[in-house]
Amino acid sequence: MKRILSLVLTLALLASVAVIPAMAEDTYREPITLKMFSGLANFAGDQGGWFAKELKDRFNVTLNIVSTNVDGNAWTSALAQGDLGDIVCLGDLGDQFVEALNADLLLDWSDIDLSAYPNINAYLGDAIQKVSDFAAEKGHDGKYGFTYAVAMEDGAWAELTDPTYALQIRFDAWEKAGKPELKTLEDLPAFLKALQTAVPKTESGENVYAYGGFPDWEDCVMKFTWDLMTYYGYQEYDFMGVNYATRDVVNPLEEGSLYYRALKVNNQLDREKLFDPESISQNFDTYSQKLSSGRYLMAMWGWIIGNYNSAEKAANKDGFVTFLIEDSAPAMQTLSKAGSNRMWAIGADTEYPERVLEILDWLCSEEGMIVQNYGPKGLCWDYGEDGVPYMTDFGWQCQEDRANTQMPAEYGGGTFQDGESKINHETIKLEQMIPGKTYSFSYKGWPCYAEHYATALSKAWSEEYANGATSGVDLYRKTGKVSVQSPAAIAYSKALITEASQQKRAQFAPIMKEYSWKCVYSESDEEFDANWKYMVDTCKSYGYDDVAAEKMADIQNCFAYMDAND
Repeated sequence: MKRILSLVLTLALLASVAVIPAMAEDTYREPITLKMFSGLANFAGDQGGWFAKELKDRFNVTLNIVSTNVDGNAWTSALAQGDLGDIVCLGDLGDQFVEALNADLLLDWSDIDLSAYPNINAYLGDAIQKVSDFAAEKGHDGKYGFTYAVAMEDGAWAELTDPTYALQIRFDAWEKAGKPELKTLEDLPAFLKALQTAVPKTESGENVYAYGGFPDWEDCVMKFTWDLMTYYGYQEYDFMGVNYATRDVVNPLEEGSLYYRALKVNNQLDREKLFDPESISQNFDTYSQKLSSGRYLMAMWGWIIGNYNSAEKAANKDGFVTFLIEDSAPAMQTLSKAGSNRMWAIGADTEYPERVLEILDWLCSEEGMIVQNYGPKGLCWDYGEDGVPYMTDFGWQCQEDRANTQMPAEYGGGTFQDGESKINHETIKLEQMIPGKTYSFSYKGWPCYAEHYATALSKAWSEEYANGATSGVDLYRKTGKVSVQSPAAIAYSKALITEASQQKRAQFAPIMKEYSWKCVYSESDEEFDANWKYMVDTCKSYGYDDVAAEKMADIQNCFAYMDAND
Protein backbone atom coordinates (compact mmCIF):
# COMPACT_ATOMS: atom_id res chain seq x y z
CA MET A 1 0.00 0.00 0.00
CA LYS A 2 2.88 2.37 0.86
CA ARG A 3 4.50 1.64 -2.51
CA ILE A 4 1.18 2.28 -4.30
CA LEU A 5 0.64 5.55 -2.45
CA SER A 6 4.23 6.56 -3.18
CA LEU A 7 3.74 5.83 -6.87
CA VAL A 8 0.49 7.81 -6.93
CA LEU A 9 2.14 10.78 -5.23
CA THR A 10 5.13 10.60 -7.59
CA LEU A 11 2.88 10.51 -10.67
CA ALA A 12 0.84 13.39 -9.30
CA LEU A 13 4.00 15.40 -8.70
CA LEU A 14 5.32 14.68 -12.18
CA ALA A 15 1.96 15.62 -13.67
CA SER A 16 1.97 18.92 -11.79
CA VAL A 17 5.52 19.69 -12.96
CA ALA A 18 4.56 18.89 -16.54
CA VAL A 19 1.50 21.12 -16.39
CA ILE A 20 3.33 24.25 -15.25
CA PRO A 21 5.36 24.96 -18.42
CA ALA A 22 2.45 23.92 -20.63
CA MET A 23 0.19 26.41 -18.88
CA ALA A 24 2.88 29.07 -19.10
CA GLU A 25 3.31 28.38 -22.82
CA ASP A 26 -0.46 28.57 -23.38
CA THR A 27 -0.58 31.86 -21.50
CA TYR A 28 2.41 33.21 -23.39
CA ARG A 29 0.85 32.12 -26.66
CA GLU A 30 -2.47 33.77 -26.03
CA PRO A 31 -3.74 35.45 -29.21
CA ILE A 32 -2.74 39.11 -29.23
CA THR A 33 -2.74 42.07 -31.59
CA LEU A 34 0.48 44.04 -31.88
CA LYS A 35 0.29 47.59 -33.19
CA MET A 36 3.08 48.72 -35.49
CA PHE A 37 3.68 52.42 -35.97
CA SER A 38 5.39 52.92 -39.33
CA GLY A 39 6.79 55.79 -41.31
CA LEU A 40 7.50 53.41 -44.21
CA ALA A 41 4.42 51.22 -44.75
CA ASN A 42 2.09 52.04 -47.63
CA PHE A 43 -0.81 50.28 -45.89
CA ALA A 44 -2.85 50.81 -42.74
CA GLY A 45 -4.96 48.24 -40.88
CA ASP A 46 -4.57 44.55 -40.06
CA GLN A 47 -2.00 42.62 -42.06
CA GLY A 48 -3.94 40.03 -44.04
CA GLY A 49 -3.45 36.99 -46.26
CA TRP A 50 -0.57 34.55 -46.22
CA PHE A 51 1.82 36.70 -44.17
CA ALA A 52 -0.87 37.19 -41.53
CA LYS A 53 -1.24 33.39 -41.47
CA GLU A 54 2.52 33.03 -40.95
CA LEU A 55 2.44 35.42 -38.00
CA LYS A 56 -0.63 33.73 -36.55
CA ASP A 57 0.76 30.21 -36.88
CA ARG A 58 4.22 31.05 -35.59
CA PHE A 59 3.44 33.63 -32.89
CA ASN A 60 -0.36 33.75 -32.46
CA VAL A 61 -0.12 37.44 -33.36
CA THR A 62 -2.23 39.78 -35.47
CA LEU A 63 -0.30 42.78 -36.78
CA ASN A 64 -2.12 46.11 -36.98
CA ILE A 65 -0.26 48.82 -38.90
CA VAL A 66 -0.57 52.56 -38.41
CA SER A 67 1.17 54.39 -41.27
CA THR A 68 2.12 58.03 -41.78
CA ASN A 69 2.08 57.34 -45.55
CA VAL A 70 -1.63 56.60 -45.26
CA ASP A 71 -2.55 59.01 -42.46
CA GLY A 72 -0.49 62.20 -42.53
CA ASN A 73 -1.57 62.99 -38.97
CA ALA A 74 -0.54 59.61 -37.53
CA TRP A 75 2.68 60.88 -35.93
CA THR A 76 1.06 63.92 -34.33
CA SER A 77 -1.79 61.77 -33.06
CA ALA A 78 0.59 59.18 -31.59
CA LEU A 79 2.57 61.85 -29.76
CA ALA A 80 -0.61 63.42 -28.42
CA GLN A 81 -1.80 60.03 -27.15
CA GLY A 82 1.62 59.22 -25.74
CA ASP A 83 1.67 55.79 -27.39
CA LEU A 84 3.56 54.50 -30.44
CA GLY A 85 2.24 50.98 -30.08
CA ASP A 86 4.33 47.83 -29.83
CA ILE A 87 6.66 47.87 -32.86
CA VAL A 88 8.03 51.16 -34.17
CA CYS A 89 9.56 51.72 -37.63
CA LEU A 90 10.94 55.21 -38.21
CA GLY A 91 11.98 56.53 -41.61
CA ASP A 92 15.00 58.40 -40.28
CA LEU A 93 17.39 58.28 -37.36
CA GLY A 94 16.55 61.90 -36.64
CA ASP A 95 13.86 64.28 -35.47
CA GLN A 96 11.09 61.75 -34.84
CA PHE A 97 13.43 59.47 -32.93
CA VAL A 98 14.48 62.33 -30.67
CA GLU A 99 10.87 63.43 -30.18
CA ALA A 100 9.96 59.88 -29.18
CA LEU A 101 12.92 59.70 -26.76
CA ASN A 102 12.06 63.02 -25.17
CA ALA A 103 8.47 61.85 -24.68
CA ASP A 104 9.59 58.49 -23.17
CA LEU A 105 7.76 56.57 -25.87
CA LEU A 106 10.48 54.00 -26.67
CA LEU A 107 11.54 50.95 -24.65
CA ASP A 108 15.11 50.84 -23.33
CA TRP A 109 16.55 47.38 -24.04
CA SER A 110 19.48 47.77 -21.64
CA ASP A 111 18.20 45.22 -19.12
CA ILE A 112 17.01 42.68 -21.70
CA ASP A 113 19.09 39.54 -22.20
CA LEU A 114 19.43 39.57 -25.98
CA SER A 115 21.24 36.22 -25.98
CA ALA A 116 17.76 34.70 -25.94
CA TYR A 117 17.34 36.09 -29.49
CA PRO A 118 20.13 34.47 -31.53
CA ASN A 119 19.81 36.47 -34.75
CA ILE A 120 19.54 39.85 -33.04
CA ASN A 121 22.47 38.88 -30.85
CA ALA A 122 24.59 37.63 -33.76
CA TYR A 123 23.96 40.27 -36.42
CA LEU A 124 22.74 43.54 -34.93
CA GLY A 125 25.43 44.57 -32.44
CA ASP A 126 26.78 47.45 -34.56
CA ALA A 127 23.26 48.49 -35.60
CA ILE A 128 22.12 48.64 -31.95
CA GLN A 129 25.25 50.58 -31.03
CA LYS A 130 24.67 53.13 -33.79
CA VAL A 131 21.23 53.91 -32.39
CA SER A 132 22.59 54.04 -28.82
CA ASP A 133 25.39 56.42 -29.84
CA PHE A 134 22.94 58.73 -31.57
CA ALA A 135 20.61 58.67 -28.55
CA ALA A 136 23.54 59.44 -26.22
CA GLU A 137 24.40 62.51 -28.30
CA LYS A 138 20.87 63.72 -27.61
CA GLY A 139 21.15 63.09 -23.85
CA HIS A 140 19.56 59.63 -23.61
CA ASP A 141 21.63 56.68 -22.43
CA GLY A 142 20.29 53.25 -23.30
CA LYS A 143 19.53 50.79 -26.08
CA TYR A 144 16.51 51.87 -28.07
CA GLY A 145 16.51 49.61 -31.12
CA PHE A 146 18.54 49.05 -34.26
CA THR A 147 19.00 50.50 -37.72
CA TYR A 148 17.70 48.86 -40.89
CA ALA A 149 19.27 47.13 -43.92
CA VAL A 150 22.13 45.78 -41.83
CA ALA A 151 25.09 44.24 -43.68
CA MET A 152 26.99 41.06 -42.97
CA GLU A 153 30.16 42.80 -44.13
CA ASP A 154 31.09 46.45 -44.71
CA GLY A 155 31.53 48.05 -48.12
CA ALA A 156 29.68 45.63 -50.41
CA TRP A 157 27.41 47.09 -53.09
CA ALA A 158 23.81 47.20 -51.96
CA GLU A 159 22.36 45.31 -54.94
CA LEU A 160 23.15 42.03 -56.66
CA THR A 161 21.52 42.40 -60.09
CA ASP A 162 19.00 45.26 -60.41
CA PRO A 163 20.28 48.62 -59.11
CA THR A 164 17.87 50.53 -56.88
CA TYR A 165 18.76 53.78 -58.60
CA ALA A 166 18.43 52.85 -62.24
CA LEU A 167 16.58 54.07 -65.29
CA GLN A 168 14.41 51.06 -66.15
CA ILE A 169 13.07 51.00 -69.71
CA ARG A 170 10.74 48.57 -71.48
CA PHE A 171 13.06 46.82 -73.95
CA ASP A 172 10.22 45.84 -76.30
CA ALA A 173 9.19 49.49 -76.71
CA TRP A 174 12.81 50.60 -77.23
CA GLU A 175 13.31 47.99 -79.94
CA LYS A 176 10.03 48.84 -81.69
CA ALA A 177 10.95 52.54 -81.57
CA GLY A 178 14.14 51.90 -83.53
CA LYS A 179 16.55 51.91 -80.55
CA PRO A 180 16.72 55.67 -79.93
CA GLU A 181 19.73 57.13 -78.09
CA LEU A 182 19.64 58.89 -74.75
CA LYS A 183 22.61 61.21 -74.28
CA THR A 184 21.51 63.58 -71.52
CA LEU A 185 18.60 64.30 -69.17
CA GLU A 186 17.00 66.77 -71.56
CA ASP A 187 16.80 64.03 -74.23
CA LEU A 188 14.36 62.06 -72.06
CA PRO A 189 11.11 63.56 -73.52
CA ALA A 190 12.07 62.80 -77.14
CA PHE A 191 13.37 59.35 -76.17
CA LEU A 192 10.19 58.43 -74.31
CA LYS A 193 7.97 59.97 -76.99
CA ALA A 194 9.47 57.54 -79.50
CA LEU A 195 8.75 54.64 -77.15
CA GLN A 196 5.17 55.73 -76.51
CA THR A 197 4.54 56.16 -80.23
CA ALA A 198 5.75 52.59 -80.71
CA VAL A 199 3.59 51.22 -77.86
CA PRO A 200 0.63 53.62 -77.43
CA LYS A 201 -1.80 51.22 -75.77
CA THR A 202 -1.84 48.03 -73.73
CA GLU A 203 -3.26 44.81 -75.14
CA SER A 204 -6.53 45.67 -73.39
CA GLY A 205 -6.68 49.08 -75.07
CA GLU A 206 -5.64 51.33 -72.15
CA ASN A 207 -3.47 54.39 -72.73
CA VAL A 208 0.25 53.88 -72.14
CA TYR A 209 2.31 56.66 -70.56
CA ALA A 210 6.06 57.04 -70.44
CA TYR A 211 5.81 56.94 -66.68
CA GLY A 212 3.81 58.15 -63.70
CA GLY A 213 4.15 58.91 -60.04
CA PHE A 214 2.35 59.33 -56.72
CA PRO A 215 2.74 61.77 -53.80
CA ASP A 216 2.62 59.23 -50.91
CA TRP A 217 6.31 59.43 -50.00
CA GLU A 218 6.70 63.21 -50.10
CA ASP A 219 6.80 65.88 -47.45
CA CYS A 220 8.97 68.46 -49.25
CA VAL A 221 10.39 67.79 -52.72
CA MET A 222 8.52 65.94 -55.47
CA LYS A 223 10.01 62.45 -55.43
CA PHE A 224 9.36 61.67 -59.09
CA THR A 225 11.41 64.71 -59.97
CA TRP A 226 14.01 64.37 -57.24
CA ASP A 227 14.76 60.74 -58.10
CA LEU A 228 15.82 61.70 -61.63
CA MET A 229 18.81 63.22 -59.83
CA THR A 230 19.85 59.78 -58.59
CA TYR A 231 20.82 58.92 -62.17
CA TYR A 232 23.59 61.49 -61.75
CA GLY A 233 24.77 60.02 -58.47
CA TYR A 234 22.86 62.14 -55.95
CA GLN A 235 21.25 60.74 -52.82
CA GLU A 236 18.81 62.43 -50.47
CA TYR A 237 20.10 64.51 -47.59
CA ASP A 238 16.64 65.66 -46.63
CA PHE A 239 15.78 68.00 -49.54
CA MET A 240 19.44 68.49 -50.51
CA GLY A 241 21.23 66.14 -52.90
CA VAL A 242 24.69 64.71 -52.21
CA ASN A 243 26.95 62.76 -54.54
CA TYR A 244 29.27 60.96 -52.13
CA ALA A 245 31.63 59.92 -54.91
CA THR A 246 32.25 63.42 -56.34
CA ARG A 247 31.20 65.38 -53.23
CA ASP A 248 29.02 67.61 -55.34
CA VAL A 249 25.92 69.00 -53.61
CA VAL A 250 22.60 70.08 -55.17
CA ASN A 251 20.61 72.84 -53.50
CA PRO A 252 17.26 72.29 -55.27
CA LEU A 253 16.01 75.89 -55.26
CA GLU A 254 19.11 77.37 -56.83
CA GLU A 255 18.41 78.68 -60.33
CA GLY A 256 19.57 76.11 -62.89
CA SER A 257 20.00 73.35 -60.28
CA LEU A 258 19.66 69.73 -61.32
CA TYR A 259 16.30 69.69 -59.53
CA TYR A 260 15.19 72.66 -61.66
CA ARG A 261 16.34 70.83 -64.80
CA ALA A 262 14.45 67.70 -63.74
CA LEU A 263 11.26 69.70 -63.13
CA LYS A 264 11.60 71.20 -66.62
CA VAL A 265 12.00 67.72 -68.11
CA ASN A 266 8.95 66.39 -66.26
CA ASN A 267 6.96 69.44 -67.35
CA GLN A 268 7.90 68.71 -70.97
CA LEU A 269 6.85 65.09 -70.49
CA ASP A 270 3.49 66.20 -69.11
CA ARG A 271 2.87 68.70 -71.92
CA GLU A 272 3.52 65.94 -74.46
CA LYS A 273 1.06 63.60 -72.68
CA LEU A 274 3.87 61.29 -71.57
CA PHE A 275 3.46 61.74 -67.80
CA ASP A 276 0.38 60.09 -66.25
CA PRO A 277 -2.01 63.00 -65.44
CA GLU A 278 -3.50 61.00 -62.55
CA SER A 279 -0.13 60.85 -60.75
CA ILE A 280 -0.94 63.63 -58.27
CA SER A 281 -4.12 61.89 -57.10
CA GLN A 282 -3.05 58.22 -57.05
CA ASN A 283 -1.25 56.23 -54.38
CA PHE A 284 1.54 53.68 -54.47
CA ASP A 285 -0.87 50.76 -54.95
CA THR A 286 -2.50 52.35 -58.00
CA TYR A 287 0.89 53.22 -59.45
CA SER A 288 2.06 49.63 -58.95
CA GLN A 289 -1.06 48.23 -60.59
CA LYS A 290 -0.56 50.44 -63.64
CA LEU A 291 3.08 49.42 -63.89
CA SER A 292 2.12 45.76 -63.61
CA SER A 293 -0.52 46.05 -66.33
CA GLY A 294 1.91 47.59 -68.82
CA ARG A 295 0.76 51.20 -68.71
CA TYR A 296 4.24 52.64 -68.05
CA LEU A 297 7.34 52.36 -70.25
CA MET A 298 9.79 53.71 -67.69
CA ALA A 299 10.29 52.81 -64.04
CA MET A 300 12.35 54.69 -61.47
CA TRP A 301 13.88 51.84 -59.46
CA GLY A 302 15.25 48.37 -60.04
CA TRP A 303 13.36 46.79 -57.15
CA ILE A 304 9.94 47.41 -58.69
CA ILE A 305 10.38 45.90 -62.15
CA GLY A 306 9.42 42.42 -60.94
CA ASN A 307 5.86 43.76 -60.77
CA TYR A 308 5.84 43.63 -64.59
CA ASN A 309 8.63 41.31 -65.71
CA SER A 310 7.96 37.60 -66.13
CA ALA A 311 9.60 34.68 -67.86
CA GLU A 312 6.66 34.49 -70.25
CA LYS A 313 7.05 38.13 -71.29
CA ALA A 314 10.83 37.81 -71.37
CA ALA A 315 10.54 35.00 -73.94
CA ASN A 316 9.11 37.70 -76.26
CA LYS A 317 11.82 40.23 -75.32
CA ASP A 318 9.24 42.17 -73.30
CA GLY A 319 10.26 43.62 -69.93
CA PHE A 320 12.07 46.35 -68.02
CA VAL A 321 15.87 46.45 -68.25
CA THR A 322 18.49 48.88 -67.00
CA PHE A 323 19.44 51.79 -69.26
CA LEU A 324 22.04 54.52 -68.81
CA ILE A 325 21.79 58.16 -69.81
CA GLU A 326 25.15 58.60 -71.54
CA ASP A 327 26.36 61.47 -69.36
CA SER A 328 25.09 59.92 -66.12
CA ALA A 329 26.71 57.95 -63.29
CA PRO A 330 23.88 56.60 -61.10
CA ALA A 331 24.12 56.35 -57.33
CA MET A 332 25.10 53.01 -55.85
CA GLN A 333 24.67 52.57 -52.12
CA THR A 334 27.01 50.38 -50.14
CA LEU A 335 26.34 48.31 -47.04
CA SER A 336 27.38 48.77 -43.45
CA LYS A 337 27.23 46.42 -40.47
CA ALA A 338 25.94 49.47 -38.60
CA GLY A 339 22.98 49.66 -40.98
CA SER A 340 21.44 52.71 -42.59
CA ASN A 341 19.62 55.65 -41.05
CA ARG A 342 16.14 54.22 -40.65
CA MET A 343 15.39 52.29 -37.48
CA TRP A 344 13.39 49.68 -35.60
CA ALA A 345 12.30 50.20 -32.00
CA ILE A 346 9.77 48.94 -29.44
CA GLY A 347 7.08 51.09 -27.88
CA ALA A 348 7.65 51.92 -24.21
CA ASP A 349 4.19 50.81 -23.14
CA THR A 350 4.07 47.46 -24.90
CA GLU A 351 2.72 44.66 -22.74
CA TYR A 352 4.57 42.07 -24.83
CA PRO A 353 8.26 42.97 -25.26
CA GLU A 354 9.28 39.30 -25.46
CA ARG A 355 6.73 38.58 -28.20
CA VAL A 356 7.94 41.62 -30.15
CA LEU A 357 11.59 40.60 -29.83
CA GLU A 358 10.75 37.05 -30.87
CA ILE A 359 9.15 38.37 -34.06
CA LEU A 360 12.02 40.77 -34.76
CA ASP A 361 14.49 37.93 -34.24
CA TRP A 362 12.61 35.79 -36.75
CA LEU A 363 12.58 38.68 -39.26
CA CYS A 364 16.39 38.71 -38.93
CA SER A 365 16.71 34.97 -39.60
CA GLU A 366 17.44 33.45 -42.99
CA GLU A 367 14.08 31.69 -43.16
CA GLY A 368 12.20 34.69 -41.81
CA MET A 369 13.69 36.99 -44.43
CA ILE A 370 12.94 34.58 -47.27
CA VAL A 371 9.38 33.91 -46.08
CA GLN A 372 8.61 37.60 -45.63
CA ASN A 373 9.72 38.39 -49.18
CA TYR A 374 8.77 35.30 -51.17
CA GLY A 375 5.98 33.49 -49.36
CA PRO A 376 5.46 30.28 -47.38
CA LYS A 377 8.22 27.67 -47.36
CA GLY A 378 7.17 24.49 -49.16
CA LEU A 379 4.58 26.32 -51.26
CA CYS A 380 6.52 29.15 -52.87
CA TRP A 381 10.11 28.09 -52.22
CA ASP A 382 12.10 25.40 -50.49
CA TYR A 383 15.60 24.07 -49.93
CA GLY A 384 16.99 21.55 -52.39
CA GLU A 385 18.94 18.43 -51.51
CA ASP A 386 22.11 20.53 -51.74
CA GLY A 387 20.78 22.91 -49.09
CA VAL A 388 20.38 25.76 -51.58
CA PRO A 389 16.97 27.47 -51.81
CA TYR A 390 14.97 27.42 -55.02
CA MET A 391 11.69 28.90 -56.20
CA THR A 392 8.80 26.55 -56.97
CA ASP A 393 6.71 26.97 -60.11
CA PHE A 394 3.97 28.43 -57.94
CA GLY A 395 6.51 30.76 -56.34
CA TRP A 396 7.54 32.12 -59.73
CA GLN A 397 3.88 32.68 -60.52
CA CYS A 398 3.50 34.62 -57.26
CA GLN A 399 6.50 36.81 -58.04
CA GLU A 400 5.47 37.49 -61.62
CA ASP A 401 1.71 37.93 -61.21
CA ARG A 402 1.26 39.03 -57.63
CA ALA A 403 -2.10 40.70 -58.12
CA ASN A 404 -3.80 37.71 -59.73
CA THR A 405 -2.21 34.63 -58.18
CA GLN A 406 -4.64 33.11 -55.69
CA MET A 407 -3.20 31.62 -52.52
CA PRO A 408 -4.65 28.34 -51.20
CA ALA A 409 -7.17 28.81 -48.39
CA GLU A 410 -4.96 26.92 -45.94
CA TYR A 411 -2.28 29.57 -46.53
CA GLY A 412 -4.57 32.51 -45.89
CA GLY A 413 -6.42 32.82 -49.19
CA GLY A 414 -6.67 35.98 -51.27
CA THR A 415 -4.06 36.94 -53.81
CA PHE A 416 -0.32 36.82 -53.18
CA GLN A 417 -0.26 40.63 -53.34
CA ASP A 418 -3.07 40.92 -50.78
CA GLY A 419 -1.03 38.86 -48.34
CA GLU A 420 2.41 40.36 -48.94
CA SER A 421 4.14 41.74 -45.87
CA LYS A 422 3.05 45.37 -45.57
CA ILE A 423 5.94 46.27 -43.24
CA ASN A 424 8.15 47.67 -46.04
CA HIS A 425 11.19 47.89 -43.76
CA GLU A 426 14.23 45.62 -43.83
CA THR A 427 16.07 44.22 -40.84
CA ILE A 428 19.05 42.48 -42.43
CA LYS A 429 19.74 43.76 -45.96
CA LEU A 430 18.08 41.31 -48.34
CA GLU A 431 20.42 41.62 -51.31
CA GLN A 432 23.67 40.28 -49.93
CA MET A 433 25.46 36.97 -49.91
CA ILE A 434 25.18 34.94 -46.71
CA PRO A 435 28.59 34.42 -45.10
CA GLY A 436 29.74 30.84 -45.40
CA LYS A 437 27.06 29.99 -47.99
CA THR A 438 26.88 30.05 -51.77
CA TYR A 439 23.64 32.01 -52.02
CA SER A 440 22.06 35.25 -50.89
CA PHE A 441 18.96 36.01 -48.86
CA SER A 442 17.48 37.43 -52.06
CA TYR A 443 16.35 35.02 -54.74
CA LYS A 444 18.42 37.09 -57.17
CA GLY A 445 21.44 35.30 -55.73
CA TRP A 446 19.97 31.79 -56.05
CA PRO A 447 21.05 29.62 -59.01
CA CYS A 448 17.42 29.24 -60.06
CA TYR A 449 17.11 33.00 -60.67
CA ALA A 450 19.82 33.11 -63.32
CA GLU A 451 18.40 29.98 -64.93
CA HIS A 452 14.84 31.30 -64.92
CA TYR A 453 15.75 34.64 -66.47
CA ALA A 454 18.28 33.39 -69.01
CA THR A 455 15.77 34.47 -71.63
CA ALA A 456 15.45 36.06 -75.04
CA LEU A 457 15.06 39.40 -73.22
CA SER A 458 18.27 39.15 -71.19
CA LYS A 459 20.22 37.92 -74.23
CA ALA A 460 18.88 40.66 -76.51
CA TRP A 461 19.53 43.39 -73.93
CA SER A 462 23.05 42.11 -73.31
CA GLU A 463 23.90 41.91 -77.02
CA GLU A 464 22.01 44.89 -78.44
CA TYR A 465 22.44 47.40 -75.63
CA ALA A 466 24.65 46.38 -72.71
CA ASN A 467 27.81 45.26 -74.53
CA GLY A 468 27.83 41.85 -72.88
CA ALA A 469 26.74 42.84 -69.36
CA THR A 470 24.59 40.24 -67.62
CA SER A 471 22.62 42.56 -65.29
CA GLY A 472 22.11 46.21 -64.44
CA VAL A 473 24.71 45.99 -61.67
CA ASP A 474 27.14 44.30 -64.06
CA LEU A 475 26.50 47.12 -66.57
CA TYR A 476 27.51 49.67 -63.92
CA ARG A 477 30.66 47.70 -63.13
CA LYS A 478 31.64 47.20 -66.78
CA THR A 479 31.07 50.81 -67.85
CA GLY A 480 32.32 52.43 -64.65
CA LYS A 481 29.35 54.78 -64.94
CA VAL A 482 28.41 54.67 -61.28
CA SER A 483 28.74 56.88 -58.19
CA VAL A 484 29.58 54.55 -55.32
CA GLN A 485 28.69 55.70 -51.83
CA SER A 486 31.40 55.67 -49.19
CA PRO A 487 30.72 53.14 -46.38
CA ALA A 488 31.69 55.91 -43.94
CA ALA A 489 28.83 58.03 -45.31
CA ILE A 490 26.40 55.35 -44.15
CA ALA A 491 27.94 55.18 -40.70
CA TYR A 492 27.75 58.97 -40.27
CA SER A 493 24.73 60.08 -38.20
CA LYS A 494 23.16 63.18 -39.69
CA ALA A 495 22.78 66.12 -37.35
CA LEU A 496 19.34 67.38 -36.42
CA ILE A 497 18.49 70.90 -37.49
CA THR A 498 17.76 73.44 -34.78
CA GLU A 499 14.27 73.97 -33.46
CA ALA A 500 14.11 77.30 -35.29
CA SER A 501 15.01 75.55 -38.56
CA GLN A 502 12.44 72.84 -37.89
CA GLN A 503 9.78 75.52 -37.67
CA LYS A 504 11.03 77.14 -40.88
CA ARG A 505 11.08 73.81 -42.68
CA ALA A 506 7.53 73.06 -41.53
CA GLN A 507 6.46 76.27 -43.27
CA PHE A 508 8.26 75.93 -46.59
CA ALA A 509 8.10 72.15 -47.11
CA PRO A 510 4.39 72.05 -48.10
CA ILE A 511 4.96 74.94 -50.53
CA MET A 512 7.94 73.17 -52.09
CA LYS A 513 5.94 69.99 -52.57
CA GLU A 514 2.79 71.66 -53.92
CA TYR A 515 4.56 73.97 -56.35
CA SER A 516 6.95 71.31 -57.59
CA TRP A 517 3.88 69.43 -58.79
CA LYS A 518 2.41 72.65 -60.18
CA CYS A 519 5.61 73.23 -62.13
CA VAL A 520 5.29 69.77 -63.66
CA TYR A 521 1.63 70.35 -64.59
CA SER A 522 2.23 73.85 -66.01
CA GLU A 523 0.72 74.33 -69.46
CA SER A 524 3.30 76.82 -70.73
CA ASP A 525 6.83 78.05 -70.09
CA GLU A 526 5.37 81.23 -68.64
CA GLU A 527 3.22 79.31 -66.17
CA PHE A 528 6.21 77.13 -65.23
CA ASP A 529 8.38 80.19 -64.61
CA ALA A 530 5.64 81.79 -62.48
CA ASN A 531 5.20 78.65 -60.38
CA TRP A 532 8.96 78.25 -59.95
CA LYS A 533 9.38 81.89 -58.92
CA TYR A 534 6.51 81.70 -56.43
CA MET A 535 7.94 78.52 -54.93
CA VAL A 536 11.45 79.94 -54.58
CA ASP A 537 10.36 83.33 -53.25
CA THR A 538 7.85 81.90 -50.78
CA CYS A 539 10.18 79.18 -49.48
CA LYS A 540 12.98 81.70 -49.02
CA SER A 541 10.63 84.08 -47.19
CA TYR A 542 10.02 81.25 -44.70
CA GLY A 543 13.74 80.77 -44.08
CA TYR A 544 14.69 78.13 -46.67
CA ASP A 545 18.22 79.51 -47.05
CA ASP A 546 18.87 79.25 -43.31
CA VAL A 547 17.87 75.59 -43.24
CA ALA A 548 19.85 74.87 -46.41
CA ALA A 549 22.92 76.44 -44.78
CA GLU A 550 22.54 74.16 -41.74
CA LYS A 551 22.22 71.15 -44.01
CA MET A 552 25.31 72.21 -45.97
CA ALA A 553 27.35 72.54 -42.77
CA ASP A 554 26.36 69.02 -41.75
CA ILE A 555 27.17 67.70 -45.23
CA GLN A 556 30.66 69.16 -44.90
CA ASN A 557 30.97 67.43 -41.51
CA CYS A 558 29.96 64.18 -43.22
CA PHE A 559 32.71 64.66 -45.80
CA ALA A 560 35.21 65.25 -42.98
CA TYR A 561 34.00 62.05 -41.29
CA MET A 562 34.51 60.20 -44.59
CA ASP A 563 38.07 61.52 -44.80
CA ALA A 564 38.81 60.30 -41.30
CA ASN A 565 37.16 56.87 -41.60
CA ASP A 566 37.43 55.62 -45.19
